[in-house]
Amino acid sequence: MERELEPYGLVLKAGVWYLCARVCGGGGFRVYRVDRFTGVSVGGEAFERVSSFDLPGFWEERAEGFARSLVREEVVVRLSGEGVRRLGHVVDPVAAREAVSGAEAEGEAEGEGWVRVVLGVESEEVAFTQLTALGAEVEVLAPLSLRERFVGEAARLASLYRG
Repeated sequence: MERELEPYGLVLKAGVWYLCARVCGGGGFRVYRVDRFTGVSVGGEAFERVSSFDLPGFWEERAEGFARSLVREEVVVRLSGEGVRRLGHVVDPVAAREAVSGAEAEGEAEGEGWVRVVLGVESEEVAFTQLTALGAEVEVLAPLSLRERFVGEAARLASLYRG
């Protein structure tokens, strides 16, 4: 599909370039993956740039929206204080903030600094991969199938380190 665009900026995210642009004629701003372009030509006309456009703010808003669109499931976990601190480094930071702030608002503290949170995740597989990075700072409570995967992984690790 051919489009005439007004380019506003390029963003590099995880090794992929994205063009933030507006369709000529005053359409809304959109994000395009540069590696999906099949051809580019420079037009002869200039366009008047919207002076209020904020590339970092626009990108942050779009990235958060995209991350939210991936969240399809929920997991219930208990986190130590260190687990709470590190959660945003292993899962989507927005999902981590929402889960922890929701738990704090509902008074979900469980003693010894642990807190129970409901965390939005892309899938059980992704949650397993991400949450294993927290090691003993997280305990999966639900779903049971994810908890059983952690039990199996813990047994494998214990066996490996017993030598």
